[in-house]
Amino acid sequence: MSALINRSSQLSANGHRNCRCSACMPGSKAFAAKPMVRRAPRSSTIMAAAPPTDKLQGLLKNNRKWAADQAKADPEYFSRLKDMQAPEYLWIGCADSRVPANTILGLNPGEIFVQRNVGNQASHRDMNCMSCIEFSVTALGVSTIIVCGHYKCGAVKAALTLPSKTPGLTNCWIADIREARNQNMKSLVGLSDEKQVEKLCEYNVLRQVYHVCTCPTVQQWWDEGKEMNVYGVVYSLEDGLLKQLAGPITSNATLGTSNQEEFVQESVKKQEEGVFGVFKSLFGEKEKPVVAAPKPAGPKLTEVEENTINIGDKLAAHASWDEGKN
Repeated sequence: MSALINRSSQLSANGHRNCRCSACMPGSKAFAAKPMVRRAPRSSTIMAAAPPTDKLQGLLKNNRKWAADQAKADPEYFSRLKDMQAPEYLWIGCADSRVPANTILGLNPGEIFVQRNVGNQASHRDMNCMSCIEFSVTALGVSTIIVCGHYKCGAVKAALTLPSKTPGLTNCWIADIREARNQNMKSLVGLSDEKQVEKLCEYNVLRQVYHVCTCPTVQQWWDEGKEMNVYGVVYSLEDGLLKQLAGPITSNATLGTSNQEEFVQESVKKQEEGVFGVFKSLFGEKEKPVVAAPKPAGPKLTEVEENTINIGDKLAAHASWDEGKN
Protein backbone atom coordinates (compact mmCIF):
# COMPACT_ATOMS: atom_id res chain seq x y z
CA MET A 1 0.00 0.00 0.00
CA SER A 2 2.83 2.38 0.84
CA ALA A 3 4.34 1.64 -2.54
CA LEU A 4 1.08 2.63 -4.23
CA ILE A 5 0.94 5.87 -2.26
CA ASN A 6 4.50 6.66 -3.21
CA ARG A 7 3.71 5.95 -6.85
CA SER A 8 0.65 8.14 -6.79
CA SER A 9 2.71 11.07 -5.51
CA GLN A 10 4.98 10.79 -8.52
CA LEU A 11 4.19 12.11 -11.95
CA SER A 12 1.97 9.57 -13.73
CA ALA A 13 2.30 8.33 -17.28
CA ASN A 14 -0.10 11.09 -18.25
CA GLY A 15 2.15 13.67 -16.68
CA HIS A 16 -0.31 14.35 -13.85
CA ARG A 17 0.50 14.74 -10.19
CA ASN A 18 -1.92 13.48 -7.50
CA CYS A 19 -4.62 13.14 -10.13
CA ARG A 20 -7.73 11.01 -9.41
CA CYS A 21 -8.70 10.22 -12.97
CA SER A 22 -9.14 6.57 -14.01
CA ALA A 23 -5.76 6.54 -15.69
CA CYS A 24 -3.97 7.71 -12.59
CA MET A 25 -5.82 6.08 -9.69
CA PRO A 26 -3.85 3.27 -8.02
CA GLY A 27 -5.45 -0.12 -8.61
CA SER A 28 -7.08 0.77 -11.91
CA LYS A 29 -6.24 -1.19 -15.05
CA ALA A 30 -5.21 1.96 -16.87
CA PHE A 31 -2.86 2.81 -14.03
CA ALA A 32 -1.28 -0.63 -13.96
CA ALA A 33 -0.91 -0.81 -17.75
CA LYS A 34 1.07 2.42 -18.18
CA PRO A 35 4.69 2.72 -17.09
CA MET A 36 5.57 5.35 -14.53
CA VAL A 37 7.75 8.32 -15.44
CA ARG A 38 10.44 8.43 -12.85
CA ARG A 39 12.24 11.68 -12.16
CA ALA A 40 15.87 11.89 -11.23
CA PRO A 41 16.30 12.65 -7.55
CA ARG A 42 16.92 16.32 -6.77
CA SER A 43 20.41 17.15 -5.65
CA SER A 44 20.71 18.71 -2.24
CA THR A 45 23.86 20.52 -3.36
CA ILE A 46 23.41 24.04 -4.79
CA MET A 47 26.00 24.84 -7.42
CA ALA A 48 27.84 28.01 -6.46
CA ALA A 49 28.12 30.69 -9.13
CA ALA A 50 31.57 31.47 -10.38
CA PRO A 51 33.05 34.29 -8.27
CA PRO A 52 33.32 37.64 -10.04
CA THR A 53 36.71 38.97 -10.93
CA ASP A 54 38.18 40.57 -7.82
CA LYS A 55 39.42 43.89 -9.15
CA LEU A 56 40.43 45.09 -5.71
CA GLN A 57 43.34 42.67 -5.50
CA GLY A 58 45.21 44.41 -8.29
CA LEU A 59 44.80 47.73 -6.51
CA LEU A 60 45.97 46.26 -3.22
CA LYS A 61 49.04 44.93 -4.99
CA ASN A 62 49.75 48.38 -6.37
CA ASN A 63 49.28 49.84 -2.90
CA ARG A 64 51.78 47.45 -1.33
CA LYS A 65 54.35 48.30 -3.96
CA TRP A 66 53.76 52.04 -3.52
CA ALA A 67 54.07 51.81 0.28
CA ALA A 68 57.28 49.81 -0.02
CA ASP A 69 58.74 52.26 -2.53
CA GLN A 70 57.85 55.23 -0.30
CA ALA A 71 59.37 53.64 2.78
CA LYS A 72 62.51 52.74 0.87
CA ALA A 73 62.94 56.25 -0.54
CA ASP A 74 62.08 57.97 2.76
CA PRO A 75 62.03 55.76 5.88
CA GLU A 76 60.40 58.53 7.96
CA TYR A 77 57.64 59.27 5.41
CA PHE A 78 54.74 57.52 7.12
CA SER A 79 55.92 58.45 10.60
CA ARG A 80 55.60 62.12 9.71
CA LEU A 81 52.18 61.72 8.13
CA LYS A 82 50.58 59.76 10.96
CA ASP A 83 51.33 62.34 13.64
CA MET A 84 50.11 65.55 12.04
CA GLN A 85 48.12 67.17 9.24
CA ALA A 86 48.84 70.82 8.51
CA PRO A 87 48.01 71.61 4.87
CA GLU A 88 48.33 75.17 3.69
CA TYR A 89 45.76 74.85 0.91
CA LEU A 90 42.17 73.73 0.42
CA TRP A 91 41.36 72.58 -3.09
CA ILE A 92 37.74 72.58 -4.26
CA GLY A 93 37.76 70.76 -7.57
CA CYS A 94 35.76 68.58 -9.90
CA ALA A 95 35.35 64.86 -9.27
CA ASP A 96 36.66 64.19 -12.79
CA SER A 97 39.27 61.43 -12.54
CA ARG A 98 41.61 63.34 -14.85
CA VAL A 99 42.10 66.26 -12.43
CA PRO A 100 43.93 64.96 -9.31
CA ALA A 101 44.95 67.89 -7.15
CA ASN A 102 48.19 66.54 -5.65
CA THR A 103 49.49 65.32 -8.99
CA ILE A 104 48.94 68.44 -11.07
CA LEU A 105 50.25 70.71 -8.29
CA GLY A 106 53.28 68.56 -7.57
CA LEU A 107 52.37 68.21 -3.89
CA ASN A 108 52.72 65.24 -1.56
CA PRO A 109 50.02 63.74 0.67
CA GLY A 110 49.43 66.00 3.66
CA GLU A 111 50.21 69.21 1.80
CA ILE A 112 46.73 70.00 0.45
CA PHE A 113 43.22 69.33 1.75
CA VAL A 114 40.85 68.29 -1.02
CA GLN A 115 37.10 68.57 -1.61
CA ARG A 116 35.83 67.29 -4.94
CA ASN A 117 32.36 67.06 -6.44
CA VAL A 118 30.69 67.08 -9.83
CA GLY A 119 31.29 70.49 -11.38
CA ASN A 120 33.62 71.88 -8.64
CA GLN A 121 30.72 73.60 -6.89
CA ALA A 122 30.72 75.39 -3.54
CA SER A 123 27.02 75.88 -2.96
CA HIS A 124 26.02 77.04 0.51
CA ARG A 125 23.39 74.29 0.45
CA ASP A 126 26.06 71.60 0.10
CA MET A 127 26.81 70.62 3.69
CA ASN A 128 29.67 68.42 2.53
CA CYS A 129 31.53 71.33 0.96
CA MET A 130 30.64 73.85 3.65
CA SER A 131 31.73 71.54 6.48
CA CYS A 132 34.93 70.83 4.58
CA ILE A 133 35.70 74.56 4.37
CA GLU A 134 34.89 75.00 8.05
CA PHE A 135 37.06 72.10 9.18
CA SER A 136 40.01 72.95 6.96
CA VAL A 137 40.03 76.60 8.03
CA THR A 138 39.18 76.41 11.74
CA ALA A 139 40.79 73.07 12.63
CA LEU A 140 43.65 72.66 10.15
CA GLY A 141 44.59 76.32 9.73
CA VAL A 142 44.30 76.45 5.95
CA SER A 143 44.96 79.99 4.71
CA THR A 144 44.46 79.57 0.96
CA ILE A 145 41.39 78.19 -0.83
CA ILE A 146 41.62 77.34 -4.52
CA VAL A 147 38.53 76.68 -6.64
CA CYS A 148 39.58 74.73 -9.72
CA GLY A 149 37.44 73.95 -12.73
CA HIS A 150 38.57 72.27 -15.91
CA TYR A 151 37.82 72.63 -19.59
CA LYS A 152 35.62 69.99 -21.26
CA CYS A 153 33.74 69.52 -17.98
CA GLY A 154 30.77 67.17 -18.38
CA ALA A 155 28.70 68.98 -15.75
CA VAL A 156 29.18 72.30 -17.53
CA LYS A 157 28.29 70.76 -20.88
CA ALA A 158 25.15 69.30 -19.34
CA ALA A 159 24.16 72.75 -18.04
CA LEU A 160 24.21 73.91 -21.66
CA THR A 161 22.58 70.93 -23.34
CA LEU A 162 20.50 68.94 -20.83
CA PRO A 163 16.85 70.09 -20.85
CA SER A 164 15.85 71.45 -17.45
CA LYS A 165 12.76 69.22 -17.47
CA THR A 166 14.89 66.07 -17.51
CA PRO A 167 14.21 64.12 -14.30
CA GLY A 168 17.03 62.95 -12.08
CA LEU A 169 19.43 64.16 -9.41
CA THR A 170 22.07 65.23 -11.93
CA ASN A 171 19.78 67.90 -13.28
CA CYS A 172 19.18 69.23 -9.77
CA TRP A 173 22.87 69.21 -8.98
CA ILE A 174 23.91 71.32 -11.99
CA ALA A 175 21.24 73.97 -11.33
CA ASP A 176 23.84 76.40 -9.99
CA ILE A 177 26.00 75.99 -13.10
CA ARG A 178 22.89 76.62 -15.17
CA GLU A 179 22.41 79.84 -13.20
CA ALA A 180 25.95 80.87 -14.17
CA ARG A 181 24.91 80.23 -17.75
CA ASN A 182 21.83 82.43 -17.38
CA GLN A 183 23.77 85.30 -15.83
CA ASN A 184 26.29 85.29 -18.67
CA MET A 185 23.94 84.47 -21.53
CA LYS A 186 24.83 87.56 -23.58
CA SER A 187 28.48 86.63 -23.79
CA LEU A 188 27.72 82.96 -24.49
CA VAL A 189 25.25 83.43 -27.31
CA GLY A 190 26.98 83.42 -30.68
CA LEU A 191 29.90 81.26 -29.58
CA SER A 192 30.45 77.82 -31.02
CA ASP A 193 29.34 74.88 -28.88
CA GLU A 194 32.93 74.14 -27.89
CA LYS A 195 33.63 77.76 -26.97
CA GLN A 196 30.42 77.95 -24.96
CA VAL A 197 31.53 75.02 -22.82
CA GLU A 198 34.99 76.52 -22.41
CA LYS A 199 33.68 79.92 -21.37
CA LEU A 200 31.04 78.56 -19.03
CA CYS A 201 33.73 76.48 -17.32
CA GLU A 202 35.40 79.78 -16.45
CA TYR A 203 32.17 81.52 -15.43
CA ASN A 204 31.33 78.61 -13.17
CA VAL A 205 34.69 78.89 -11.39
CA LEU A 206 34.12 82.61 -10.78
CA ARG A 207 30.65 81.93 -9.42
CA GLN A 208 31.98 79.27 -7.04
CA VAL A 209 34.77 81.60 -5.90
CA TYR A 210 32.09 84.10 -4.89
CA HIS A 211 30.24 81.33 -3.02
CA VAL A 212 33.43 80.48 -1.11
CA CYS A 213 34.05 84.13 -0.25
CA THR A 214 30.52 84.61 1.08
CA CYS A 215 30.26 81.38 3.05
CA PRO A 216 30.00 81.88 6.84
CA THR A 217 33.41 80.46 7.65
CA VAL A 218 35.36 82.76 5.33
CA GLN A 219 33.23 85.78 6.23
CA GLN A 220 33.86 85.22 9.93
CA TRP A 221 37.58 84.72 9.30
CA TRP A 222 37.84 88.03 7.46
CA ASP A 223 35.68 89.79 10.03
CA GLU A 224 38.20 88.76 12.69
CA GLY A 225 41.04 90.12 10.58
CA LYS A 226 42.57 86.72 9.90
CA GLU A 227 44.40 85.79 6.73
CA MET A 228 42.44 84.00 4.01
CA ASN A 229 43.31 84.04 0.30
CA VAL A 230 40.84 82.76 -2.29
CA TYR A 231 41.75 81.98 -5.89
CA GLY A 232 39.96 80.70 -8.97
CA VAL A 233 41.80 78.63 -11.57
CA VAL A 234 40.91 76.39 -14.51
CA TYR A 235 42.79 73.30 -15.70
CA SER A 236 43.44 72.30 -19.28
CA LEU A 237 43.28 68.60 -20.05
CA GLU A 238 45.13 69.19 -23.31
CA ASP A 239 48.42 70.43 -21.86
CA GLY A 240 48.11 69.92 -18.08
CA LEU A 241 48.44 73.61 -17.27
CA LEU A 242 46.47 75.73 -14.82
CA LYS A 243 45.18 79.17 -15.76
CA GLN A 244 44.49 81.74 -13.06
CA LEU A 245 41.07 83.36 -13.35
CA ALA A 246 40.75 85.40 -10.15
CA GLY A 247 42.50 86.29 -6.93
CA PRO A 248 43.96 86.63 -4.53
CA ILE A 249 40.79 87.77 -2.80
CA THR A 250 41.75 88.60 0.76
CA SER A 251 38.75 90.46 2.19
CA ASN A 252 35.30 91.85 1.38
CA ALA A 253 37.01 94.99 0.04
CA THR A 254 39.32 93.21 -2.38
CA LEU A 255 39.72 95.26 -5.56
CA GLY A 256 36.12 96.42 -5.84
CA THR A 257 35.27 99.59 -7.76
CA SER A 258 35.25 101.45 -4.43
CA ASN A 259 39.03 101.13 -4.29
CA GLN A 260 39.64 100.56 -7.98
CA GLU A 261 41.41 103.96 -8.34
CA GLU A 262 43.94 102.87 -5.74
CA PHE A 263 44.33 99.61 -7.58
CA VAL A 264 44.90 101.38 -10.91
CA GLN A 265 47.51 103.64 -9.32
CA GLU A 266 49.26 100.55 -8.02
CA SER A 267 49.19 99.06 -11.51
CA VAL A 268 50.72 102.26 -12.95
CA LYS A 269 53.42 102.11 -10.31
CA LYS A 270 54.20 98.52 -11.26
CA GLN A 271 54.43 99.47 -14.92
CA GLU A 272 56.80 102.36 -14.13
CA GLU A 273 58.90 100.07 -11.98
CA GLY A 274 59.02 97.71 -14.91
CA VAL A 275 60.38 100.52 -17.14
CA PHE A 276 63.04 101.62 -14.65
CA GLY A 277 63.70 98.29 -12.97
CA VAL A 278 66.77 97.52 -15.04
CA PHE A 279 68.20 101.00 -14.50
CA LYS A 280 67.65 100.76 -10.74
CA SER A 281 69.74 97.63 -10.62
CA LEU A 282 72.50 99.33 -12.63
CA PHE A 283 72.58 102.87 -11.23
CA GLY A 284 70.93 102.58 -7.84
CA GLU A 285 67.73 104.06 -6.49
CA LYS A 286 68.80 107.74 -6.63
CA GLU A 287 70.56 107.80 -9.97
CA LYS A 288 67.93 107.39 -12.67
CA PRO A 289 68.94 108.18 -16.24
CA VAL A 290 67.10 110.94 -17.99
CA VAL A 291 64.59 108.93 -19.99
CA ALA A 292 61.42 110.49 -21.30
CA ALA A 293 59.07 107.65 -20.51
CA PRO A 294 55.53 108.32 -21.69
CA LYS A 295 53.03 108.41 -18.85
CA PRO A 296 50.62 105.53 -19.25
CA ALA A 297 47.16 106.71 -20.16
CA GLY A 298 45.85 103.97 -17.93
CA PRO A 299 46.83 100.38 -17.57
CA LYS A 300 44.77 97.78 -19.34
CA LEU A 301 43.48 95.42 -16.75
CA THR A 302 44.26 91.78 -17.19
CA GLU A 303 41.52 89.18 -17.24
CA VAL A 304 42.45 88.12 -13.72
CA GLU A 305 42.25 91.70 -12.47
CA GLU A 306 38.88 92.30 -14.13
CA ASN A 307 37.46 89.11 -12.70
CA THR A 308 38.81 89.92 -9.25
CA ILE A 309 37.33 93.43 -9.35
CA ASN A 310 33.94 92.07 -10.40
CA ILE A 311 33.93 89.62 -7.52
CA GLY A 312 35.09 92.44 -5.23
CA ASP A 313 32.06 94.52 -6.24
CA LYS A 314 29.73 91.67 -5.36
CA LEU A 315 31.49 91.09 -2.05
CA ALA A 316 31.24 94.78 -1.16
CA ALA A 317 27.50 94.71 -1.83
CA HIS A 318 27.16 91.52 0.18
CA ALA A 319 29.05 92.97 3.14
CA SER A 320 27.27 96.32 3.06
CA TRP A 321 23.91 94.60 3.31
CA ASP A 322 25.11 92.64 6.35
CA GLU A 323 26.36 95.85 7.93
CA GLY A 324 23.06 97.64 7.35
CA LYS A 325 24.45 100.21 4.90
CA ASN A 326 21.73 99.72 2.28
